[in-house]
Amino acid sequence: MIKKTLTVAALAAGAVISIAPHASADNTIDTTKYSDATASFVSYDDYQAALDASKNGKLIIVSPYGTRNTIACKGNGQDVAWYDCMQQDPVGWTYLNKSELPVVGTAWVYSTNSDPNA
Repeated sequence: MIKKTLTVAALAAGAVISIAPHASADNTIDTTKYSDATASFVSYDDYQAALDASKNGKLIIVSPYGTRNTIACKGNGQDVAWYDCMQQDPVGWTYLNKSELPVVGTAWVYSTNSDPNA
């Protein structure tokens, strides 16, 4: 009787597991929506990190907040480069302007006068 009970319990558990939805490790980012890109940036005031940014796969942020405040961009930083970036500040969000800087190359610059449609 005990064997029969254990067999039925095992079959019931197997049935529940087989119909339960499987967990998915799909970390796909919608490249047309903003997502947190802060980890992809280094602050311009970390001189060595800024000089090595390109070779380390990082972007440079020129901002009074450095990387302390969240930087959000569209893209995914892999097959779709980060674009249309902005940074959180005490008033809300400020768009970042993509600029070419001498010595370090491409940087995203915080400016209170930034307008993405300009």
